[in-house]
Amino acid sequence: MDSPLKETNNNTISKRTSCKDYASERIKHYIRSEQLQPGASLPTIRALSEHLDISRDSAWRALKTLKDEKWLRSSSNRRYCIADEVYSEILQSLRIRAAFPGGKYISFSGFRRLALEIQDQCNHQNLSLSTILVPLNSKPPKKIWDDCDILLVASNCSAQLLKHYNDFPIPVIGLDADYSDRYRANIVTDHHLGGRMAAERLIRQNSRKACVVYFEGSKENPRIQPRIDGFRQTWLESGRNDQDLSITGIKWSQNNFQVALSVQQHLKDSKYAQDLFITNGELATTYLEVLDYLDVSIPSDIKLLGYDGSKIGRNTIPPMTTIQQDMETIARTAVTNIEQYSSTPGVRNELIRIAPTLIERDSG
Repeated sequence: MDSPLKETNNNTISKRTSCKDYASERIKHYIRSEQLQPGASLPTIRALSEHLDISRDSAWRALKTLKDEKWLRSSSNRRYCIADEVYSEILQSLRIRAAFPGGKYISFSGFRRLALEIQDQCNHQNLSLSTILVPLNSKPPKKIWDDCDILLVASNCSAQLLKHYNDFPIPVIGLDADYSDRYRANIVTDHHLGGRMAAERLIRQNSRKACVVYFEGSKENPRIQPRIDGFRQTWLESGRNDQDLSITGIKWSQNNFQVALSVQQHLKDSKYAQDLFITNGELATTYLEVLDYLDVSIPSDIKLLGYDGSKIGRNTIPPMTTIQQDMETIARTAVTNIEQYSSTPGVRNELIRIAPTLIERDSG
């Protein structure tokens, strides 16, 4: 008789992967969620395929893959059993720490979203996770890598880590961080592609003149400049003229009212004749607020796209179209590859680019 299967959550694994990889992740999730011990038999291929909503062929191929990965071993009754290595090497040993910029809380909304995704992925993988905050412009303490086997470090505290330490006693994985050969891997948003996607969106909307806006001082940021470059490249490739594209910096200030005044002046100087790609989500929100104050109709008079800030964008008037960093995929890629990163010291300098997504709303 087939072993009874408890209900599992079919929504925790993305079907964007291949059928075999999807089936492997579903079976891994079943092993973790059931907390199967070494030697425990898996159900039959038919039972697994029916319960986990995968084909029998995909289940069979996935089981062979998991055997090669030492999750499973064959048993005398021709069923697969949980291998000893799963408990001792995969489910028990690794301790992970994630470092984010902040004092009492994570400084940026994008990183807060990333932190939640990492927590969810670690819970799903039965991995131990702790979080540490690194105040901006301060030296990260050495305890940042104490009592953990692998460190995940977000971009803004990555710069401080690289500045103050030449080497690390444990593998470090960058999360949208400045690329460094001292990191085992860096998983980054493809910001150049994000800029291209923004330009493509405005081109489809028949924009003839456009302006890319950034905060002054951020243009050298390894995330902002690629967004600008990607937008400009696609704009020119479409046959539009360089004269019809402007790139404008807005002076940053802690005083939001002062930022709004600068935005208002820019809009008046441009005579509301340019569609906008704002490379910062909060700045894009300010533009929408000022345009509403000036009684400019969006998107009929001006179309506007932001970058990230997708949750903020839902609540603007009108709701903001935005290029969103795929934090879920960044987190999943980091966590699902942690075993490889921690067990293969020779693997270094890996750069993994994650495509952003376009969230289409009413502003552009």
